Amino acid sequence: MAGAPPLVTVNRTERLERLLQSDYRLIWRLLRRLGVPADHAGDATQQVFLIAAERLDDIEQDRERAFAFGTAIRVAQSFRRRAARESLDDASEAHPSMVPGADELSDQKRARELLDRVLGEMSLELRTVFVLFELEGLTSPEIVELVGVPLGTVASRLRRARERFHELVAIHGRPSEKAQPTGRRTP
Repeated sequence: MAGAPPLVTVNRTERLERLLQSDYRLIWRLLRRLGVPADHAGDATQQVFLIAAERLDDIEQDRERAFAFGTAIRVAQSFRRRAARESLDDASEAHPSMVPGADELSDQKRARELLDRVLGEMSLELRTVFVLFELEGLTSPEIVELVGVPLGTVASRLRRARERFHELVAIHGRPSEKAQPTGRRTP
């Protein structure tokens, strides 16, 4: 086609390396905030990038990040379904507490636990938009691109997610109710 700019192609290895270097930590955090426990987040993150590597030829150039985010959301959903099935299967088996003794907890740890608890009680649709906007700092148009819903839906979900977040924080209380006040603000 005359007058069209030449397409710049980047080889597969460069595309995958660029994706890994720029988004590995972000995908790991997203998976954690979507309910994947820390001891499984590394495996889930690797799964996201393995899927991206397998599908790299199908992903439009410069859309790798959107693909990785969408894949992370589906991997987190899959993990939560699998974990729910396993917890039903293992109902008779005692699970060790993930919470260390009170003397070992820091304010940051308590705040993280409250955040995880609150996020875990939000619907996936609300949690996804809330995490991407409030915790990861993405803009609404970026979320539209990643989640695949209209801008108005993102705005509505974000408003409802914020309301639900505040309700759940009020229900669960501040993370350091039993500890000495530190003057730190919690989420």
